[in-house]
Amino acid sequence: MHTILHRAANEPQTGSPIAIENLDFCYGSSRALKDIDVLIPANGVTAFIGPSGCGKSTLLRCINRMNDEIPGTRISKGRITVGDINIYDSSVDVVK
Repeated sequence: MHTILHRAANEPQTGSPIAIENLDFCYGSSRALKDIDVLIPANGVTAFIGPSGCGKSTLLRCINRMNDEIPGTRISKGRITVGDINIYDSSVDVVK
């Protein structure tokens, strides 16, 4: 993945980056994502571009936890953090 980030030197950094580390995601026994590592900077625009079926939507659904309600789906390895909070930690309220 190639990231281009432009920010004015005096622009303050706010918000929290999203870090995806060593992520594997499965639909049943089929692994849809393998060893995904992405750092999404705070306060920027990030686009996922690729061919149909490469996992773009699956990755987005992992970030916003839309896969939680689909039976048989799971993150089998890795983590997704916003700032320093693992969004899949049992203490995280998905609705908030």
